[in-house]
Amino acid sequence: MDLLRLLFWNCRRAGNNKFKRNIVEIIKTYKPEILVLMETKVAYSQMSNFFNRLAFTASSIVDPVGRVGSIWIIWDTSQVNVRTSTINSQVIHATVHKKDFEEWVLAAVYASPNPTLRAHLWKDLEDMAGDMEKPWLVAGDFNDYSSQHERRAFSRSQHNGRAQKFLDHVNNCNLIDLGSSGPRMTWTNNRQGLANTMERLDRAMCNAKWKTMFPEATVKVHPRTYSDHSPLVVFTQEKNIYEY
Repeated sequence: MDLLRLLFWNCRRAGNNKFKRNIVEIIKTYKPEILVLMETKVAYSQMSNFFNRLAFTASSIVDPVGRVGSIWIIWDTSQVNVRTSTINSQVIHATVHKKDFEEWVLAAVYASPNPTLRAHLWKDLEDMAGDMEKPWLVAGDFNDYSSQHERRAFSRSQHNGRAQKFLDHVNNCNLIDLGSSGPRMTWTNNRQGLANTMERLDRAMCNAKWKTMFPEATVKVHPRTYSDHSPLVVFTQEKNIYEY
């Protein structure tokens, strides 16, 4: 099978030149066929020509409401086909097909910072997991962490049950965390000194069928540049990650 690469990034604004410079550099470095961008703060219509010039000519979009939210899946149609099946403000589900690959399902996630709304996302994912018969990749910004080891701060979290609740949801969906190389913490509050907090909020997980289909799959965390979140690149074959 040919290598397939997917970029996931909570980019925290997609409408300015600094974002454009950063995304062009990331695309040059990793050559992803599929982009998943979150929290863009602008409508996709303002950026479609920019992505078309980069050969990403098809898209499935949840635009922000005002400047809140958004998930964009954008892909290179010469390399891969993506068919959206369900779409809402926290997740886009789509079937991914590339030549010589079995079809599989992608859940592109941007979990709400609001715990009540986030619980609705997990209810939907758990319901889908029960009926999922295809390989399934669930990746993006989950706005949650799985243990205190995924949080670096001078003050301990007051939400002691938060990590366990996240793990319970992951287990209920029968998902396997793919881990990552590069920086462990994917988000920072950008404060200085004792006020600084860093957490692993972004990750890629899959069901057993996807892991069997791509046993060498790896995740590379790119260092933060423009956003307070690190970009994640999912590779379906491990050996290629060391070329970057």
